Amino acid sequence: MPSCLKCGTDLTVNEEGVAPVLCDRCAGVATSRARRMMATGTLRDFPATVTLMAINIAIYAGMVFSGSTLGDFSIPELVNWGGNFGPYTTGGEYWRLVTAGFVHGNFLHMALNMWCLFSLGRISEKLFGKWPTFCIYMVTGVGGALLSVAHNQRQISVGASGAVFGIAGALIAGLKFGELPISWRERRSTLSSVAIFVVISLIWGSGSAGTDNMCHLGGFVTGLLIGLPLGAFAKRHRLYQLATLVATTLVLVVAGRELVQTHGTDGQKRAAGYAWQQKNLGKAAWFLEKYTAANPDDNDGLIFLGETYAANNERDKAITTLQRALHVNPNAEEAKQVLQQLRGDGPPQK
Repeated sequence: MPSCLKCGTDLTVNEEGVAPVLCDRCAGVATSRARRMMATGTLRDFPATVTLMAINIAIYAGMVFSGSTLGDFSIPELVNWGGNFGPYTTGGEYWRLVTAGFVHGNFLHMALNMWCLFSLGRISEKLFGKWPTFCIYMVTGVGGALLSVAHNQRQISVGASGAVFGIAGALIAGLKFGELPISWRERRSTLSSVAIFVVISLIWGSGSAGTDNMCHLGGFVTGLLIGLPLGAFAKRHRLYQLATLVATTLVLVVAGRELVQTHGTDGQKRAAGYAWQQKNLGKAAWFLEKYTAANPDDNDGLIFLGETYAANNERDKAITTLQRALHVNPNAEEAKQVLQQLRGDGPPQK
């Protein structure tokens, strides 16, 4: 008696003496899988992509309703909403490596990134799955932000494009070298389309003022590193894919730690200066506290912290800190003057 090629179940021969190749259950599974792969799908078929887009749009809406317009947001606004600003990021606000991937400079910036995310995210969810796609976005976004900070400490970087390039890189590596459930025709067509998108976007970004191509490149390379094992393990247990994401995340953590060790201390002092200019004295004091803890013999840093406390009406902290500065350098005239003002005429004006 003939049996199912998939599971070995006995098959029934019809009146003409012909038996099917697969049993009803296996045929149903195969048909369902093929239908899912070929269908364009609705929004609810791509929960990771829709969720990521919703977060981006919600943050943009919050920025608009907070008092801005649909035009370009200012640098202070982008920083306040979580943009990747080198001194703040390396100075201790490491969460900016994540939040920067959800903040956009204007409506066109957001709309273009959401269109790209919608196009590439759906393909990624079909091939890798919803959770891997969500993780690819998050991890490659951090990879792009890290390279951006490493390349230029003074710029502000925002947008989902680093993560979008990360998804593109993962798709290219997975399609080229992986074992994804896709026909060779669809594989070739998708691979060509994604590769053309990456090349054109990088060329356009290199000649466009204000475009952070280093963030794009960092996200893309991180995506390549993730996509190869994700594609290779597509037919195996999900734990292999999880291990890939964890390993890549650890690599980024090590890279971030090295970046902080190289630029973190100087970044704290620069971040404090920027916060002072924005009249955010609490944040300036926070950065200076971290800086002086790492550099207790820096007289200038202690004086800056003392003046910040004084300007923020924290008189006792200011006096204690300035006394520390005089202990480091008894001849520090600025510290003596500020102490005299605190004990007599009140806090100094910087």
